[in-house]
Amino acid sequence: MKLHPLLACSLLLPTLGSLAPLALADDFTVEEKPFKIQTELKAVFLPTESQAIRIKPQIWTDFTITSLVTQGAAVKKGDVLIGIDTEKVDKYITKAEKARESAILKLAQSKNDLAQLEISTPRSLEDTARAEKETAENLTWFMEIGQPKSIETSKFAVKKAEQSLAYIEEELKQLEKMYNEDDLIEETEEIILLRTRNAVEATKFSVKSARINANKSLKTSIPRMLLSHQLSAKNAQIANAEAKENLPRALELKRLEVAKAILDDEKAIENLAKSKADRTMMAITAPADGIVYYGSIQDGRWSPEAATKALKIGGKLPAKTTVMTFIPANSPLTLSAFTEAANLPALNTAKTSKKATSYAITTLDRYHSFNVQLTDLATHPGTNGSFHVSLKPTIPKGLAVVPGMKATATITSLSLDNALKVPSDYLTRADDGGYTVKVKLADGKTSERKVTVGPASKDWAVITEGLEKGQVIVK
Repeated sequence: MKLHPLLACSLLLPTLGSLAPLALADDFTVEEKPFKIQTELKAVFLPTESQAIRIKPQIWTDFTITSLVTQGAAVKKGDVLIGIDTEKVDKYITKAEKARESAILKLAQSKNDLAQLEISTPRSLEDTARAEKETAENLTWFMEIGQPKSIETSKFAVKKAEQSLAYIEEELKQLEKMYNEDDLIEETEEIILLRTRNAVEATKFSVKSARINANKSLKTSIPRMLLSHQLSAKNAQIANAEAKENLPRALELKRLEVAKAILDDEKAIENLAKSKADRTMMAITAPADGIVYYGSIQDGRWSPEAATKALKIGGKLPAKTTVMTFIPANSPLTLSAFTEAANLPALNTAKTSKKATSYAITTLDRYHSFNVQLTDLATHPGTNGSFHVSLKPTIPKGLAVVPGMKATATITSLSLDNALKVPSDYLTRADDGGYTVKVKLADGKTSERKVTVGPASKDWAVITEGLEKGQVIVK
């Protein structure tokens, strides 16, 4: 089917029109236009004054939560922020105080026992040493003097008895001889003979007894006395050796026992004091009038996540962790933001330049902005590689911002009314570190030109040398 020529042209014109821009898409005409370096920051309102609420118990670990104020709650000075179950710690303190009373008495007794042992130990050592010396001397005396004397005495007793018997027998013999020479023995003589014969009989018995006694002494009593002295000396020697070994050790053990008891007592006193301090710590109240936020506000960030997981009735309050942040009433607000290293030059310029302008808007009123002032810019990155930025806002009346709300700040560090600016992707890095652009010539060919780059933003660069107004550059 053939189309009318005018209709065919009308269908072709849009196609040709759409091809024309494609053909010139890489051409850029250099003109003087306004140029700005602006940095947009996502910021959050944070208080300039705050106090971390966290516990640092010394020994107690059970901080069971019984009550909580809500996130963002307004509180008065002395209001309970976090209620803690104190029943267990109260019982522990009471028990520890009772145990302390008993420990005081036991320690006093141990000290007294040690004092007595300090006195008795040297005396006991002297006694056992003296006993060893005396029993050894007794043994030596008995062996050198006592035993020989006892043997001699036993033998002499027999000899003496035998001599007495010989005397009395000889006397009887002489009397009988004398009286037998007379034909008639008188009654008196008869009595003398009877008495002498009885003396002979008694003396014989004495000799027999002396022999028996001497035999017993020589074979039994004297050896037993020697053995007794030997055993006494040996036992005294053993007792003295044991005393030298055991008594000082017992004294030292008692000293160590008392020293340990003193340390245990000091530890008990310390633990009791720490427990009482931890008990006092369980009264978590507002230090003044203000509001309470869950989590920590630190290093320019509000971090409620970890605290939200821990803060629940029946849960355990973690130690050394900021679970709440108290914000005093009427505490001024600041805007906290983080930026990349690439934005530091522009932000540093804005911080020092009087011509720089800055404003912010919030989601509360996105059609009205308010001024902000860059007050602090980190020189070193944080652990995540970003740089902290602090902004002082001039909050208009009626704009009810509170900590945690977000804002977008725009920092204009440079504003030029007329500048030869080109898109940054038209620049090519040269071997010497500088930049070049491709300039389109009248014949359609291109020529590489070295240019000097002045102020630049992420998308645009101002050319201070190497290009002129009206020139066309291509990629």
